[in-house]
Amino acid sequence: MIFDYIIIGSGPAGSVLSWNLSKKGFKIAIIDRATNIKEKSDKNSFIYSPYIKNCPNYYTPLFSNQLGGNSALWNNKVYLITKEEMRLGNWNIEYEELFKFSEDLSKKFSLNHEDISTTSNVDSLKYSRSFRAKKLGNMFNYLNINENKNITVYDSSSPTSLNFGENKTVKSIILKNSITQKNTELFLNNALIFCAGGLGNPNLLQNLLINNNELIGKNLCDHPHINLANIKKTDAKNSFKFGKYFLNNQNRYTEENFYHIFGSYFVGIQLDLVADPARFLKRIFIKTRSALPKKIFSLLINYYSFFYKVIIKILSILNLRGKYSYEFFFSQKNNLENMIKLNNNSKDNFGLFKSDIIWDISKEEKNEYNKLINYLIGENGILLNEKKLHKFTTKKILSGLHPSCTTLMGADKFSGCVDKNLKLFDHENIYVCGSSVFSSNGFTNPTWTIMTLSNRLSRFLTDIYELKKI
Repeated sequence: MIFDYIIIGSGPAGSVLSWNLSKKGFKIAIIDRATNIKEKSDKNSFIYSPYIKNCPNYYTPLFSNQLGGNSALWNNKVYLITKEEMRLGNWNIEYEELFKFSEDLSKKFSLNHEDISTTSNVDSLKYSRSFRAKKLGNMFNYLNINENKNITVYDSSSPTSLNFGENKTVKSIILKNSITQKNTELFLNNALIFCAGGLGNPNLLQNLLINNNELIGKNLCDHPHINLANIKKTDAKNSFKFGKYFLNNQNRYTEENFYHIFGSYFVGIQLDLVADPARFLKRIFIKTRSALPKKIFSLLINYYSFFYKVIIKILSILNLRGKYSYEFFFSQKNNLENMIKLNNNSKDNFGLFKSDIIWDISKEEKNEYNKLINYLIGENGILLNEKKLHKFTTKKILSGLHPSCTTLMGADKFSGCVDKNLKLFDHENIYVCGSSVFSSNGFTNPTWTIMTLSNRLSRFLTDIYELKKI
């Protein structure tokens, strides 16, 4: 089979990219190791990342084993990274250009772009209102990728080798099906694009490329977050400066994330119901490595949604604990010591090496986060009772939800892995898209920024490659 574009991954990046390119008449192949649960017997759609062998016990790398990638686990919160957050890295893209493609994408999805990313000052804190676009959900399903005549989907599959021509140009790829164990060769006209996420992209590139850029896999950033305090509902409503802003939200907003800049870090503060069963169950199940809880959660979410909604309703009405939790989310600086690297002693069911994650929170980051606690209980803070604050400790960290910056963009191969157009340095037709190309990660949900970058990349590829008739 011959395709104009071969895309690795069907998540928010791969789905938006293939959708845009297919509308221009290009012939697209999507390759994804996830199982098409509508057709196959594997119903475990919520699992730990198959790319990973070892990682710190406070880092939980999640993976959705269904087409659509981690957009299947997405809460549909639409937030574009801000200009301030971009300044922490070397994005090599002007914010205004990114905003233009974000606005264009919102029009395609019939969303009000004014709601997507707005920031204001409240007292001495800044806040962002994040719009919840409930209709979007799983982007693979939302865009009807399976029904697109210009797109061929190879599920339960992964590339295992690349065949190069002149100037390190990929001419074909070999993919393997994990169920049939058969190999298939796909030939390529234009470009190969990796859209496998913050962990999948570096793992595959390290497996498939010879003499690859040493920065691939380095600078792993995430959003470590910690429960800061549990507050009674009455206290949150009547006593705290910014609690009222959460409690008085308009119905069209999911929440208001407060954030403050300490030094060069962004720290987001979020208010959640402690008794919110969806969040409560999810946290229990993702913090354990046991297979049974994740299967139970997967079944509840994907196959017994009615009963799951009933449980949520009952627990919400009872709200036995009657508390809100203040949680804060941290941005991270690029750090070469935080990385994902191949484990040469462990292979997956495609015969590719798995990876180990080396990741921690720096001393500087810990100091900045402790400053936040002092700020919150200070004269100009939100007057939290000091006794109610939880100490900062790695035992309370939950992370691994938003890995990023592992194939970051840069001015050249010494400062990054991809250029401003997301083309891999030293390779003529290999591109990378997703959170892995972020140069800084900000403090919140990366999904809309990922889709915006994908929207921009599709325009670039359409412009540089002549349209080929099917």
